[in-house]
Amino acid sequence: MSIHYFGEKRILRLSFVIILLNNVTRKDKISYGCILKALILEDKRKLVLKNVDTLSFSDSEVLIDIEVAGIGGSEYLGFNNPGIRPLPHIMGHGITGLTPEGKRVAIYPLQGCGKCVYCKDNRVQLCDKWTLIGVHCDGGFAQKVAIPRELLFELPSDLTWEQSAFIEPFANSMNAWEISQASRENSIAIIGAGSLGLGLVACAHAEQCQVIEVSDLSVSRLDAAKCLGATKSAESLDGQFDIVFDTVGTQETRALAIQLSKKGGKSVFLGFATPMFDVNFAELIRHQKQLLGSFVYSKEQFKKAMYLAKNCKSEWVSNLTFTDIEDQLEKYLNNDFSTVKAVLRPNQ
Repeated sequence: MSIHYFGEKRILRLSFVIILLNNVTRKDKISYGCILKALILEDKRKLVLKNVDTLSFSDSEVLIDIEVAGIGGSEYLGFNNPGIRPLPHIMGHGITGLTPEGKRVAIYPLQGCGKCVYCKDNRVQLCDKWTLIGVHCDGGFAQKVAIPRELLFELPSDLTWEQSAFIEPFANSMNAWEISQASRENSIAIIGAGSLGLGLVACAHAEQCQVIEVSDLSVSRLDAAKCLGATKSAESLDGQFDIVFDTVGTQETRALAIQLSKKGGKSVFLGFATPMFDVNFAELIRHQKQLLGSFVYSKEQFKKAMYLAKNCKSEWVSNLTFTDIEDQLEKYLNNDFSTVKAVLRPNQ
């Protein structure tokens, strides 16, 4: 199979190239004729594990052995509806792994033009030309990947590979937390105890908030939230809160977030389950409620998330092989969220 589409994706200014080789060192010259493997999204709900050809990678890129590729909302929603992803495509953007020298690293997956006001203000996600590995170009559902050196961040020595799976989603949580301007005096409600919700619990606990309430339908995720510092974890929430975070993004959870926020309170939205939502602006105006959006993260927030992830337990993570991925994505789409965090371990 020829994958000339790798070359086409490089036009998007993100010079990631998926490399799936065995026993490759930095001294080896990667040629066009290598036989490789990749889990490829060919169409809606169609993943195929294939041997493919690849392009060479440049001197400015480092070949990473992938240890962990996270599976979250971006992956199961993209599996169900590829959206802006160019097909055929390799998903996965929460990636950690090893350099050829054995250094353990996390990959910051976001790039912008580097010149606009947003890039200069360290808000690359607002750049008109933003690109994300695993969305605009091929990602981490692979054994190896070539990444620009400036996007590699060394992992803390005491962080396990399983804990590293929480870095990327916790970086999202960190961005939402900082946008909310929450303080220890605020009461916090979090809708959804997936990785984004758990990251928000960790943020609130680190801020020493006294009220941190979380809702989810998964017992295992509610238990994880409690472990991270939630003062209440239940299937539903009631009462009024200073700040409410919606990590799910359905019509129902967005309406609930606004309902749970106090007069003068804030609702922060991270979830993408549905694109549209009807809002009662009369209520918002009279009650002076604020609605805030939060999307991905800066490099600084990504680095902070590395240390926040230390609070997670390795046993919360389900390690999967290539052949397990499609079944796990289908479980998520069928609302089976009993797994706290699922990851691909392509080299196990």
